[in-house]
Amino acid sequence: MIRFEDLIIPAASMGAPNPMPDIKNVSYIHAGYEMTPAVREDEKTYIGKGMIPTMLPYMLQDGYDRDKQPRAFKAAVLENDHMRAVFLPEVGGRLWSLFDKDKNRELLYVNPVFQPGNLGLRNAWFSGGVEFNVGIKGHNPLTCSPLWCTVDKTSDGDVLRLYEFERIRGVVYSVSAWLPEDSAALHLRCRIENRTDETKHMYWWSNIAVPETKGTRVLVPADEAFLCFYNADHYVLDKASIPHHGGMDVSYPAAIPSSRDFFYKIPEASHKWIASADENGQGLLQCSTRRLFGRKLFVWGQGQGGRHWNEWLSEEGSAYIEIQAGLTHTQLEHIPMPGRTVWEWTEAYTALDGDPAVLHGDYRKAAEAVERCMLDRVGNPDELYFPADESVCGSEILHSGSGWGSLEEAVRGEAISGTLRFPAVDDESAPWRDLLQKGSFPCPDIGEEPVSYVTGRFWLDRLEALPEQSWYSQLHIGVIRYALAVSSDGNVSGAKEAWERSLSLRENPWALRNLSMLYKNEYHDSIKARAYILRTLGLKGDCRSLCIEAAAQLTSDGGDEIWLKLYERLPGTLRSLGRIRLYRAIALIHTNRLEEAAEIINERFVMADIKEGELSVSQLWFELYRRLYAKEVGAAYDEKDAALCKAADEKYPLPKAVDFRMH
Repeated sequence: MIRFEDLIIPAASMGAPNPMPDIKNVSYIHAGYEMTPAVREDEKTYIGKGMIPTMLPYMLQDGYDRDKQPRAFKAAVLENDHMRAVFLPEVGGRLWSLFDKDKNRELLYVNPVFQPGNLGLRNAWFSGGVEFNVGIKGHNPLTCSPLWCTVDKTSDGDVLRLYEFERIRGVVYSVSAWLPEDSAALHLRCRIENRTDETKHMYWWSNIAVPETKGTRVLVPADEAFLCFYNADHYVLDKASIPHHGGMDVSYPAAIPSSRDFFYKIPEASHKWIASADENGQGLLQCSTRRLFGRKLFVWGQGQGGRHWNEWLSEEGSAYIEIQAGLTHTQLEHIPMPGRTVWEWTEAYTALDGDPAVLHGDYRKAAEAVERCMLDRVGNPDELYFPADESVCGSEILHSGSGWGSLEEAVRGEAISGTLRFPAVDDESAPWRDLLQKGSFPCPDIGEEPVSYVTGRFWLDRLEALPEQSWYSQLHIGVIRYALAVSSDGNVSGAKEAWERSLSLRENPWALRNLSMLYKNEYHDSIKARAYILRTLGLKGDCRSLCIEAAAQLTSDGGDEIWLKLYERLPGTLRSLGRIRLYRAIALIHTNRLEEAAEIINERFVMADIKEGELSVSQLWFELYRRLYAKEVGAAYDEKDAALCKAADEKYPLPKAVDFRMH
């Protein structure tokens, strides 16, 4: 049975999307990596391949807050006599809950709140349940966006299907969920459709959050793993033996001191599964057909920062880990997907129950016990059954996704999926539909924020062919030229020319901002970058994202006094933002106004968009309070004075409330 109902939980607002195109995104999608000699040459084939330089055409989602109010999410519920599965089509189709009715227990980590944080490709991400990540290293670009949702009637029962068009890779992906009438296992069929002639770099990881207890153990049929550490600015890929590595039993997440990933090397002949078991031998077992051969464990670690991240994304006392399943051995890889191909696989999720003495005893014997449990509850995972599309005798759309799939079909002149429907939707894709069908393009007032962006030669040709150019058409011509340039030769002069022409047609904040970013990130000319961003603020000083970028520039290039004066003229809603206040504190420290900075950087400081791996707050804390301590004792501040720094850190220890260190 499939039904729709409301899931009401405390939820922070997502806010408005960032109106500015992603120029030189400093997100972790760009983080470098190094490999130790333990990684063999034949294991490096696809590592580092297929990385992207920008999130265009997507807009960033960074307007969320931390003010949680009750919100009703539309929930699709699959239920039989044994299990109940809850999916959220509004936010990436997340599998939110999987409840075993026979055992009267939840199998996943279910977040009691919806709280976005800065961990995703487009910034916003939230924890809990099972997230389905497609196309690009990191989290799904659509993880906080609505998906299409249908209920398909088949001879084997109803199937829930969640799907969308992913715009960067240009592929359709879907997750179909089926709960057989007398089954204690949820079956998922995941599919990626590349119906272009091009080979695409591809990626998939099913990201499963499960509760972390002191006795949780993660079991996999493997005795070796790639080990990925997080450094401040890059990844380090090494190897680890399983279960013992570095003097620890790393099958127990509570034994691991800091954040890291274990990418297990399951032998080719072994079944593909991963499981978690608590102290009582109870947990979750996930298995799949062989295409999805990768398995991973992610832990936040036991440090103060890792514990804080758990609670930051949820509530006090929250603790979870992630067990994942993917198309590759590691998440530093994208593999080639030929044109005109479809990849699919089936996953099964079920309860794990075993003798605690066995599951927490010898690792190999524990893995053998999990294998027996899997064969008993699911059968041979290589032969997982899922109703064929040919058996669908009726389909009803119950939740709408975006209009981008429909627009893409109009561009290609053919279906982008063999089975899925993409009706036209009046959303942010509408201006581009008008351009395609009517040959017209809007020219809004300069104070209006852009609603969407596109990329690709097709759209560039259409815009350049307009008989009359406006500041707005030239703005978008520049954005497309920029995206094409950074994906190929890196020459952004064409983008610069278009934005300069946009300004010549009408002075507008959006072209000014884009030129500022070019001069800052591409030409490394801080003087011109500053001049453009200040002109931008003169036109659109109430734009949150523009103010943040201006503050970042000014506090990094000696413009602290300018920023402090600008801050005083900002609307109160902007002055109260954590990120804006952070840059004010930086400027105050740079100008030796330490006591004023301490009024901001203290245990009460909150910045909603603190980024995964970002150390700005902790670094600022140490610098500020070491300087204050030196002033108190009448000493000259020297960051290399180990004794002074140690004494300062003892007097002013970094509070958990502002500790986000993962390393």
